[in-house]
Amino acid sequence: MATIAEIRAQYPQYSDMSDAALADALYKKFYSDMPRADFDAKVGLQPSPAPRSEGMPSAPRQELTAGQRLYQSIRPYVAPTVEALGSAGGALLGAPLGPPGVVGGAGLGYGIAKEALELGDVYLGGKEPRQGPAIATEPVKNILEGATYEAGGRVVAPLLGKALGKVVDLKNLAETKAAKVGREALGKDLEQTLEILRNAPPNASVAEITAKIQNPTWQAFIRDALEKSPSGAQYLNKFATMSHDEGVNALAKLAGGATATDVRATTDLMKQTLRDITSPARQAALNRANLGQQVAQYEAEAGKLSAEAAAKVQEVRRLIDLGDHAAAAARLQEIKAGVPAGSRFAPAKVQPGYSNTWAATFTYPGKLAQMSDEWASRAAEASLDLGQGARFAQSAADSLRAAGIKPLKGDEIVSQIRGVLNNPEFAGNDLLSGAAKNVANDIAQWTKSGGIIDARALDAIRKNSINATVQQLRPGVDATTQRNLAAKVTAELKPTLINAIEAAGGKGYREYLDEFSKGMQKIAETKLTGEAARLWKTDKDAFVRLVQNEAPDVVEKFLGPGNYNIATELSEETVSTLQSLASKRVNQLAASKQASEGQKALAVLLNENASKLRIPSILSFWATATNKTLSEIEKSIGSKSMKILADAMQSPQGAKNLLEKLPAKDRNSVLLILTNPTAFRGKNTFGGMGAQRAAEFMRSGAATTSINALASEPSENALID
Repeated sequence: MATIAEIRAQYPQYSDMSDAALADALYKKFYSDMPRADFDAKVGLQPSPAPRSEGMPSAPRQELTAGQRLYQSIRPYVAPTVEALGSAGGALLGAPLGPPGVVGGAGLGYGIAKEALELGDVYLGGKEPRQGPAIATEPVKNILEGATYEAGGRVVAPLLGKALGKVVDLKNLAETKAAKVGREALGKDLEQTLEILRNAPPNASVAEITAKIQNPTWQAFIRDALEKSPSGAQYLNKFATMSHDEGVNALAKLAGGATATDVRATTDLMKQTLRDITSPARQAALNRANLGQQVAQYEAEAGKLSAEAAAKVQEVRRLIDLGDHAAAAARLQEIKAGVPAGSRFAPAKVQPGYSNTWAATFTYPGKLAQMSDEWASRAAEASLDLGQGARFAQSAADSLRAAGIKPLKGDEIVSQIRGVLNNPEFAGNDLLSGAAKNVANDIAQWTKSGGIIDARALDAIRKNSINATVQQLRPGVDATTQRNLAAKVTAELKPTLINAIEAAGGKGYREYLDEFSKGMQKIAETKLTGEAARLWKTDKDAFVRLVQNEAPDVVEKFLGPGNYNIATELSEETVSTLQSLASKRVNQLAASKQASEGQKALAVLLNENASKLRIPSILSFWATATNKTLSEIEKSIGSKSMKILADAMQSPQGAKNLLEKLPAKDRNSVLLILTNPTAFRGKNTFGGMGAQRAAEFMRSGAATTSINALASEPSENALID
């Protein structure tokens, strides 16, 4: 920290201030957060007796009245104004007499004002009345002093312009000064800043929306104005809370809840809803694929019935042959018994026109021949029925096949899966080979007699077997890595399983998986926005990195392997919300960084503006005394200016209005003369001196130029008169 001596060497314009006053100003402006005693020690300030105001008694009076206390409190502030008004009024009254009249009038007016203050000091300030020669000499001294000021051009212009014109309306002065410092802080960036402020939302942060112009002094100016004002500090706290809550609310809409518990409940509900929506399609596809089991059953039944029908045909043939043999035996018995033989080759058969029924009635061969004929007829009828049944079963199977239904053969699927391993690119891939073996074993285990596997079992194998393989072969990796590895293996084996179910008649199974995958992706996006909401609450810098694609591993963790670009994986609306919040955070950081970098430049700017309020101490010790008094006014003005700044910096509209604020126009004829001398042209103006010359005289100060204040005005163009 620089010492008082070093500060004076760097800023010689503060030579008119005492060490105590300069240290006090520095402490209040920049170091109010540290103990005053520590500050004084670091800057090398030695303790000194408290200063007393000019004209005040050397020892405090006891039991002052309310009026005396009020007078003593305001006297240091009103004295310069009273003196300036007295001098200005006297100068105006003496103007018709020319420059001598101006000088003399100013001196007389100044002396009268000083005498009025003297009376106030005596009767209200506790000052002892003048004694002896001072009664006569002091008034004369005051008149001469005022005349000297006027002759040097130091009363009417600087005091009137800075004291009268501004003190008349202190509120406007503070606002004008605040606007002036703000414009100087912006410099060449003023117009760009005004354009930004004009188009900004009403509740935007001035610092954030102007951070992109890269003006550290301006950012330091904003932060200084807000942090060092109670209302500004309150605004910063409220705005920070509002900005945080705004992000929380926006992210809560995306994530489905403001807390991690809410987000989890939302994603669980989304999963259940997704299952409810997609499950019918899944179930229909699997049931349709399982119709292949009916095809196999029908085909098996048709084969069985066909075989049984053929067997019945063979049975008919056998029974007919048996009947013929029995009839021959019956005829022999008829012959032996002396019964005339029938007219047919098989006389034992009872039929119309055959009158001899003896053999069929009384001999076993005859009866057997009779029964074999009946059995053959029945077998023939059964063969016809079985053949019809076989044809019906085959027709049903053919109809299902024609509709795209066929049995889901386990051995065929296993063969296709093992065929994947024949790809040379997968050589040495233990995860893929292990998964293929596990899937093949599970399919074989769930294949029923007839070589048919239930489609529901195959769907479960698709979901579970590959994950189990990864857990078995990579037991030490985290859940995210296991999920990513399983996804890679699944990508190679899943098509075979999906194609098998679809080929078996499970149309819609692939579409179901696509829809379910899209739904799960939406759920993953919701989880990712939930993670973004968590980071917004706990680590906004990490939130920015996530949104700006600086954390692809985090994105991939939620969205799955290969999905790491948050800008392309999420919806446009979601990305827009995330990027808006990240942009605000980036602007906050940029504004804060710039504000820190601009502190030194702002300090110089404020010091330069503060020094411009002081009257140059080039005439006498009286100007020095006036400067000390003005520094107190400057403190008051600075306080009000800071209040105005704090209020203005709380909205873009307020900042715009302040920056567009111009100094107030002159409100009386004296200031009008200073700004527009042509309004008072004429020979008699200021004793024939001319308003233009008088104005230049009062602005520049004849004491520091080669202009003779008492010299006559050169001849003017007659046309002007």
